[in-house]
Amino acid sequence: MAPAALRQPCRCSRQHGAPGLSRVPARIVGVTCRRAVLCGLVLFRLAGAACAADAPAPPLHDGEPPVDLAPQAADRPLDFDIPAQPLGDALKRYAALTRQPALFRSEILGELTSSAVRGLYSPDAALRLLLDGTGLVAEKVHTGSGVTLSLKAAGAAATAPRASGLGSLDGYPGLVQAQVWEALCDNARTRPGTYRSLLRFEVDATGQLRRPRLLGSTGDAARDAAMVETLQRVHLAQSPPPDLPQPLTLLVLPTDSRGGTRCRGAAASEAS
Repeated sequence: MAPAALRQPCRCSRQHGAPGLSRVPARIVGVTCRRAVLCGLVLFRLAGAACAADAPAPPLHDGEPPVDLAPQAADRPLDFDIPAQPLGDALKRYAALTRQPALFRSEILGELTSSAVRGLYSPDAALRLLLDGTGLVAEKVHTGSGVTLSLKAAGAAATAPRASGLGSLDGYPGLVQAQVWEALCDNARTRPGTYRSLLRFEVDATGQLRRPRLLGSTGDAARDAAMVETLQRVHLAQSPPPDLPQPLTLLVLPTDSRGGTRCRGAAASEAS
């Protein structure tokens, strides 16, 4: 069952920056995001576990193995040697050691500096030390690939705060989310609702999605392949801004039968 914060209705639209969208929150680099932005589809930047957003994205369909998102045991001590440094860099080092990739909105990190972490600590204890003095705390979200982390301000509500946009991209991420969601909904094999997945892809100058791949399986190999095929056919209505951070990462979250938004026509097909 999806967390309560995910069971919120929303309307999908292809209109650029449409009011029906909770304008794209997040990028990924850090800890848990509990809010479904576009009907269970959330756009982030991702760092850690050999899949840092600032590095070339690892191809998962050209003979290389999938990214290992399986976390280390949460209570097993690990030997940390992370000096105080810009928080984004520290989170990448933490994720590489613990295999816990991190989701975060880049603006939440600002100019924050991590605390140093040296010695034997459990991953949870090390993360608390790393964030000490930053005013941020981490939450966990369990995906089909394992555990992912998301950052929020200490004392904030349990759900990630709504963001007014992704940098200065003027709602383009909302367009990406809307059209990817529509494409997944249009294919019965990929229709969201019962699975979690992390998707990664790039957008070329014409708006065509390129090099789509899954950062871990949905639990169904046939669905995994269908998702890649579906994403390969997505052509966005507008070309991307030249400063769009790439590759893009999308978190697909399950919906809930008691009110969460589902693909158009899903309820009717279930009732028939």
